[in-house]
Amino acid sequence: MTRIHRSKGFLYKNRYIFLAFFVPFLLMLLAFASMDFFPFGENQAAVIDMYHQYYPFISELHDKLQSGGSLLYSWDGGLGSNFLTLLSYYAASPLYFLTILVPNAYLMEAVTLIILIKIGLAGAFMAVYLRGMHKRCDFSTVAFSALYALCAYVMGYYWCLMWLDVVALLPLCMLGLNRLIDRGDFKLYTISLAAMMITNYYIGGMVCIFILFYYPILYFSRIRKRGIAGCARITGKAVLCSVTGILISGVTLLPTFLNMQNTYYIDSQMPTDSTFYTPLMDIITNLLPQTQLTVREGLPNIYCGLIAVMMLVFFLLAKSIPLRKKLLNCVFLAFLVLSLNWNKLDFMWHGFHFPNQLPFRYSFVVSFLLIALAYEAFTLFREISFTQIAGVTAGICGYVILAQKLYKDDFSPEFAYVCLLLLFAYAAFLAVYRTGKFNQTLMCFVLLVIVGGELMNHTALGVEKVSYTNRAEYFAESQDVRQLAAEMRKKDKSFYRMEVSNPIILNSPMLYDYPGVSMFSSTVNGDVSYFMEHIGLEAKDVKNRYNYVMTTPVANAMLNVKYLMGRGVPIEGEDALALVGGKETSTLYENRYDLSIGYMVDMAAAENWDYNQENPFLVLNDFVKTATGSDTDIFHSVGGPLMMGSGVSLGTYENGQISCTAGTGEESPTATLTFTSPQEQQVYVYVETDGAETISAKRENGQQVDLREDCGAVVSVGKCAAGETIDINIQYEDGQAGAITAFAYGMDMAAWDQAYALLDDETLQVANHSDTKIEGTIDVEEDGYFVTSIPYEKGWTIEVDGEKRDPETLGNAFLAIPLEAGHHEIRMTYLPDGFIPGILLSLCGIGILIALCFVRKRRGETIEAFPLSEADGGLAPDADKPEIKPEIAEFGEAASRGAERGLWLSGLKRRRFL
Repeated sequence: MTRIHRSKGFLYKNRYIFLAFFVPFLLMLLAFASMDFFPFGENQAAVIDMYHQYYPFISELHDKLQSGGSLLYSWDGGLGSNFLTLLSYYAASPLYFLTILVPNAYLMEAVTLIILIKIGLAGAFMAVYLRGMHKRCDFSTVAFSALYALCAYVMGYYWCLMWLDVVALLPLCMLGLNRLIDRGDFKLYTISLAAMMITNYYIGGMVCIFILFYYPILYFSRIRKRGIAGCARITGKAVLCSVTGILISGVTLLPTFLNMQNTYYIDSQMPTDSTFYTPLMDIITNLLPQTQLTVREGLPNIYCGLIAVMMLVFFLLAKSIPLRKKLLNCVFLAFLVLSLNWNKLDFMWHGFHFPNQLPFRYSFVVSFLLIALAYEAFTLFREISFTQIAGVTAGICGYVILAQKLYKDDFSPEFAYVCLLLLFAYAAFLAVYRTGKFNQTLMCFVLLVIVGGELMNHTALGVEKVSYTNRAEYFAESQDVRQLAAEMRKKDKSFYRMEVSNPIILNSPMLYDYPGVSMFSSTVNGDVSYFMEHIGLEAKDVKNRYNYVMTTPVANAMLNVKYLMGRGVPIEGEDALALVGGKETSTLYENRYDLSIGYMVDMAAAENWDYNQENPFLVLNDFVKTATGSDTDIFHSVGGPLMMGSGVSLGTYENGQISCTAGTGEESPTATLTFTSPQEQQVYVYVETDGAETISAKRENGQQVDLREDCGAVVSVGKCAAGETIDINIQYEDGQAGAITAFAYGMDMAAWDQAYALLDDETLQVANHSDTKIEGTIDVEEDGYFVTSIPYEKGWTIEVDGEKRDPETLGNAFLAIPLEAGHHEIRMTYLPDGFIPGILLSLCGIGILIALCFVRKRRGETIEAFPLSEADGGLAPDADKPEIKPEIAEFGEAASRGAERGLWLSGLKRRRFL
C-alpha cells in the first residue's frame, strides 16, 4: 500500500511534467495523421537524408542488435566502415536500442514513434527546467514548454532525428548549470552534458559553445557579489565539471574525433572575407508565425511562438528584474543574432566548417533562451501595466503590417491575419490575467489552449513543408532483396560483396543488410571517395558519398563484388554475369570475375599506378597494366560524338571535354551527344556536367539508362552491335548549362580474361571472418604487393604468419602490404583507433564525478538554504500553492534574505532545498 501511495504522489506531483510531454507529442501525432502517415495512410516521415542515410543506419543498428553483431565495424556499406563513428553521429540515442523488440517490418513506424518521443521529452525537460528555475509548475509551464518542443527548429529539422536528443537535453543541462552556480550542485550538469556529447557530439559541441558564452551571462546576472575568490571557485568548478562531462563521453568521442580526421571537411579554413547573409529585419521577422520554414536552405529557424516575442518585451519592462540582467541577456541575444548573420561566427558555431545545406544548426539555442526569458517575465507579469500591454500590442501589430507589405511575395496571403488574430488573442488574455480577478489555474489553462491552437497550425504547416515519402514505394523490393541476401549468406559462407544494380537508396547495403559498396555519410573517408570517383563509381568527396552503379567488370573485381541484384528489373546484356536466383520482382546474378578481398599485384601497381587521371577508363587501364605487367588496354574509346543542342552553344570535343553555355532566358535547354560503337562490344559511358536536371543514355534499340545528374559515373549501356548508336541526352534546368565531360568506351573481353586470370591466380582464401576479423591463407609465387578492398583506417592490424606488419595503402585508399613469395597465413583485425584510450577517458571522467560527489558529501558543502529570488535568477513561489499576497510575499522575501545571511555567517550546514 505504501508503494502505491508513493507512486500516486509522484504522478500527481509531476502531473504538469507529464502533460508537457504529451501536449507536443499529441500535436505532432495529429500533424502526422493529417498528412496520412502510416498507419493513418501510406506516407512516412523518411525524407531527404533520413530517406537515404538516417533510417538505413538505424536499420543496420537494428540488425546488429538482433543478430548480436559488433557495434565497432560493419561490412554492410562502404566496403567496410567504422560503425562506432557512424553510431556516435547518427544513432547513439538509447531510444534506438529499444528497437531490438520491434520486427523489421515495422521499424520505420518505431523510428517515427521515437521522433514523437524525443519531441515529447523536449517538452517535459523544458518543463523541468522552468519548474526548477522558478518553483512554479502549472498549465503555463506546459504552454511555454510546448513552444520550445515544437519550435521552428524542431519542425524544420525533425527528420534529422539524431539532433533531437540534444534539443531535448539542453534544458536539463542549463538547469544543472544554474544549480552549479547557485548551490554548487554539479551532478545534473555533468551528466546531462555527457549525455549530449554521447548521443550526438556534433550538436552537443554547439551546446558547448553556447555554454562558453552563456555562463558569464548567467553568473553576472546574479545580484549576490561573491568577489574574485568566489567567482574563481565557481568558475573553476564549472570548468572541471564541463571537462568531466566530456571525458565521460570519451568512449565514443575520441575514436570519432580520430576517425573524422579522414573526412573531406576536416581541413576547412576560416573564411578570409566577412559577409552578412541577409538584412537584419529578415531574421527578426522570422520570429513571427506563418513565416517560411527552412528545411534545406533559407533563414534561421527561430520562431517559438508569438507569446514568446511579447513576453521578451515585457521581460525588459519588468521592474523587479535587475537592469544588469536585462542588459546582459540583450547583449547575448544580439550576439546570437549576429552569429546567424555573420559568416565567420556561423563558421565557428558549425565546428569550423560550413554545412552542406541545413543552415544554422545551432539556432535552437535562440529558441531556448527566448522561452526561458519569456517565462520569467510571465511569472512577474503582475508588474506590467495595462498601458504597457496596449503599447506592446500596438507595436507588434504595426510591425506585422509593415512586414506584410515588405515581404508580400515571400509570405502567404493569410500571414498578417494569423499573426494579428494570435496577437489580439494573447493581448486579451494578458489583460484579463493582469487583473487577477480570475482563478490562476483557469487562466493558465486558457493560455495553454491558445498556445495549442497556434502550435496546431504551426505543426500542420511544418509537416506539410518538410513533406513525406510513400511507404509502399520505399519498401517495394525490400523484402525480396533482404531474402535474397539472407539466402546467399546461408549458401555461400565465404567473404564477398554484393550490390544492387539500380539502387534508389544511397545506403542500400545497410537498409537491406548485405555486405556492399555504397556509402553516403558525413563520416565517409574522403580519400576513399576520391579513389572511387577516379575508378568510375558515382562518387564525390565533397558530397560525402560513393554509390554503386552498374559499372565495369574491372571495378567489380577490384571491389570484390561477387553478386549483383536486379531490383525490380532483370539485368540484361552483361556477359560477365550469370543468373543464380530470384525472388518475385528481384533477380540475383553471380559475377564471373570476382576477386577475393585480398589478392597479389606487381609492385609497379603500388609505385607507378596513376589513379589521379580524370578519365576513369584510363585509370582502370593503367591499373590492369601495372598490376599484371601487361601492355594491353582493356578499354578502347569509341571515338568522339556527334553533337546537337537546343538553347545551348556547344564547343568542340577534345579529350572528353565539351564547352556548353546556355542562351539568355532559355527554358529547358538540352544537349545531345551521339556515340557510335564501331564493333560489337560491351559499351560503357561516363557523363558529368553542372546544372543538369536529367541525364540519360539511350541505345538505338530503345534501351535507356538514367544517370545521376549531380555526379559522374561509369555506367553500362549493354552489349551494342557494330554501328549502333548511343544518345546521351542532357536536360538542363532553365537558363542553366555547364561544361560537359563525356566518354564512351568499349571493353575488350578477351584481354580482360587474360588479365583476370593473372590477378585471380594469387588470392586470399578466407577461412574465417567476422565483423572485425578476417583470417585466411595465400600462396605467393613471387614478391609483390598484397592489396585488399578494405578502406584503410588506423584501426586495422595485419599479421603475416603471426608477425605484425605496418599497413600501407593502394591508391591512398585501400589496405595493403608488401608480401614475399611463399605460403602465408594472413590475419586482419580491427579495433577503432582511440577506442581503448576512449574507454580509459570515460572511466577517468566517471571516477572524477564519483570523487567530486564523495568530497562534497564529506565536506558537507554548503548550498542555499533558501531559493534565490527571481531577480537573482533563482526560484519563485510554487504556483500549485495558494497565491501569496504581495505584501506578505515581500515580507517573506526580506525575512528569507535575512535568515540566509545569518546562516551564511554562522557557517551552519544547510539542508538541501528541493
